[in-house]
Amino acid sequence: MIALTLALVPFSSIGLARFAFSLVLPAMRDELDWSYFDGGLATTANAAGYLAGAIFGARAARRFGDRAVIVWGSAGMALTLFATAATDLFLAILIFRFGAGLFGGLAFVAGGTLATQLSKTTVPSALVWFPGGAGLAILLTALGLPPVEDAFGGWRSGWLVLGGVALVATGILATIVPEHRADHVVQTATLVDRIRGLEISYALFGLGYISYATFVVAFVRDGDADVSTVVFWATLGTATVVGSFVWPALFAHYTAGAVYPITLVVCAAGVALIIIDRSTISALVSASLFGVSALAVVSGVNAAARDRVQPESWGGAIGRLTATFGVGQMLGPLLGGSLGDTSRGLQLGLAASAAILAVGALVAFVDRNRNRPVA
Repeated sequence: MIALTLALVPFSSIGLARFAFSLVLPAMRDELDWSYFDGGLATTANAAGYLAGAIFGARAARRFGDRAVIVWGSAGMALTLFATAATDLFLAILIFRFGAGLFGGLAFVAGGTLATQLSKTTVPSALVWFPGGAGLAILLTALGLPPVEDAFGGWRSGWLVLGGVALVATGILATIVPEHRADHVVQTATLVDRIRGLEISYALFGLGYISYATFVVAFVRDGDADVSTVVFWATLGTATVVGSFVWPALFAHYTAGAVYPITLVVCAAGVALIIIDRSTISALVSASLFGVSALAVVSGVNAAARDRVQPESWGGAIGRLTATFGVGQMLGPLLGGSLGDTSRGLQLGLAASAAILAVGALVAFVDRNRNRPVA
């Protein structure tokens, strides 16, 4: 029950506070007269906050305990989602997007550390289930946000719904997650050496995947595919949930270091497909490939780090990985938005994302056998 409940952390921090922005962005661009770069900057603000939360997440958990950071981080995230609906000032929206990322990063590091411990002791699939909560959020927002925006007048209603759902998730986390205070080690020379390759590949993943997550809905709407936003996003969310059940079998039979590069390859293929062919079938297959693999990358890198360092360093390892990932996803939207505003449009930005993800997969393959798992 605890392991399943922890999935509500990425449900809010990734599914609601980050991925759902892709659904709200088209309406915000229309009503607020934003460019693609403006939309990318809002995502970068969220990523910058997430980076700050990741940097201080292990330290906060060491001082206050994992449960307190998870609950208060989730509560802060819900409040910033509510606040985003209260203004149309670009600077204020950037601040609230930063706040959502900050609280989300804090909660994610603490929740990931607790899920890592459960995966090594009582619930082997806990690390795969953990990011799977984001898939459920993607599916629910795909089905719920567009009708709400249509019925109640635009993007503000979308943010109010996201804040309300995040608040409910916070209440469940506060009820079920127990007190827990692990011995977090932020950084040691051995830790840094053993996860360096993981950091590089994970940073490239952050740089590459976020443009797809931010702009793909706009790209599909502007293209030739005869598929609605609801169907496309629901397909992506369903694939993410399905991935939570598919990947555990691979993780059970192979080492995390061997499976992790595969998740990156599948993700890169999903992004590349929609550039090569913008038909309806390709759009849905692209959403399926991206959905089934993107959050499995998170599971894979955390599991690989868990196998490479001692238990007392899990918190520090997850904090470092989340921070380097945060740097990548902070820069990715600026790159994708800038390229999206050129004559080539979003296609060029997504092509760059696919190439970056492919390089990340290559780095992960080269690194997979560099460090033997610790007992």
